Amino acid sequence: MALPVNFAGLSAGNQPLSLIDTQSAALGALGVIPCAAAGTNAIALTPNTNTPSILSYTDLAPSFSFAAAATSTGAVTINVAGLGARNAYKWNGQVVVGNGDLVSGSVYKATFLTALNAGSGGFVVDTIGVGNNLLSTPFIIDGGGVAITTGVKGFLGPIEFGFGITQWAIAADQSGSITIDVLRANNAIPVASIVGAGTKPVLSAAQFVPPTAPAAWTSTTINFNDWIGFQVTSVATVTRVTISLIGAKV
Repeated sequence: MALPVNFAGLSAGNQPLSLIDTQSAALGALGVIPCAAAGTNAIALTPNTNTPSILSYTDLAPSFSFAAAATSTGAVTINVAGLGARNAYKWNGQVVVGNGDLVSGSVYKATFLTALNAGSGGFVVDTIGVGNNLLSTPFIIDGGGVAITTGVKGFLGPIEFGFGITQWAIAADQSGSITIDVLRANNAIPVASIVGAGTKPVLSAAQFVPPTAPAAWTSTTINFNDWIGFQVTSVATVTRVTISLIGAKV
């Protein structure tokens, strides 16, 4: 669809200055309109002063930017300029924005799409949602049917994104004990421990350790193109163990 005014096609002679206003408003409506936000889950957006008037919801443009007034505690709807509340969906356009998906003070962009909510329309919001940035990196240490021995047991990599390790967990084939050091290097064979003098992931006369926060590790940061190594420093009884590093993408 063309813009409302084709200046080159205007008749010769004076033209009303209102044509400039019309064209400017149309251009502004193609971008992102900043809004003031109110509400926790039923979010009311009020376009800022001196922005284009919003008379109806239209697909893909304009988008509306806002800083969340509160952290969401349930299913979220968005109502722009009093035009009516519509469901808000996460970035994939499939799941409704819900508890914790919007964080107070964080800035978001909402874009309308008529096809959402079975044709009733809704907003796609650029939030990945609470917990959706979490990941785990499991690694299996297999003794081939006999007791695992000490030493470096292998590597994971290259890591395709940065993340911070928030927890580790261990599961074994049977009750036993194992202590594992975690090594790291960027684009190289990992030889340096990121645990250092801290507490290594350890299974002690058990079969399972639930997610546990690192204690006094030298580093918990994994960067793009890092390789992670796993070194068994002590072990008893177990023949197959899975260690998983759990973290959040950055």
